[in-house]
Amino acid sequence: MEFEKRLERYRFLIDTAMRKYFENIEPFAPALKDAMVYAAIGGKRLRGATVLAVHEELGGNVEDAIGLSIAMEMVHAYSLVHDDLPCMDNDDTRRGKPTCHRKYGEALALLCGDALLTAAFEAAASSGNLPDSRRLRAIQILANAAGAAGMVAGQVLDLGLDGDLADAGSVARMYRLKTGKLFEASARMGAVAAGAPDDIIEAAGSWGLYFGYAFQIVDDLDDMEAEEEKTTLARVTSCKEAGEEAEKSLRASLEALSPFSAKPSFLESLSSRYLDLLSGRNLQKSSV
Repeated sequence: MEFEKRLERYRFLIDTAMRKYFENIEPFAPALKDAMVYAAIGGKRLRGATVLAVHEELGGNVEDAIGLSIAMEMVHAYSLVHDDLPCMDNDDTRRGKPTCHRKYGEALALLCGDALLTAAFEAAASSGNLPDSRRLRAIQILANAAGAAGMVAGQVLDLGLDGDLADAGSVARMYRLKTGKLFEASARMGAVAAGAPDDIIEAAGSWGLYFGYAFQIVDDLDDMEAEEEKTTLARVTSCKEAGEEAEKSLRASLEALSPFSAKPSFLESLSSRYLDLLSGRNLQKSSV
């Protein structure tokens, strides 16, 4: 229950800050503002919550990291808007409602994604009372994870634009770039904002990369029946092997926290929750 309360608190802080940000946007193009709100409000908020949790557990004031957390969520939202476009995955629904391009049209959805990406860096640049050196380093981490060395490269691989996802190694590489890198950045940004030493920043990042990789496997295992055309780790191996890979990565994420004097309870709980999800899924499959 403590984990759920903290996650709900972080979601509330993120959503409140996000709405405040959008309220302050000048209404030069109301349709664009509407689309940004539509795309960015909602979701699990796990990436933004990770920023806040790491920052807070390392002694930081959570208010000082709010800008970084909504920046991360804006980057994630932009990626989903573009990911859903007809030239990408061509999805019709997202989070139980029509995708941005289905509601607003392809052109406005494309521009909405562009606006969210640039808004993310504006939000990050004005985050709380952080020293400029910490703020700059956090922004560099976010930019690296979101671009050609991270999420965008992962999307290129996912679309088969740079070789086919024909084996487990290529799918794993795509997962780590497309999903793992943002979780890695979330944890690193929180630690950097708190002024943590380099070994703690690296440990937090390792947790994020391991967790994000496993998160994507679990997510794809849950979605396999509905997305038959997508290449997933389970389709190039098997559900059993994919589940075992996710479990291995989640356990590695817990081991990555060893440099902390006390394991960050939020990160530990998050990894443990996904281990429980895998265990429950295996039990359900074995009982069929």
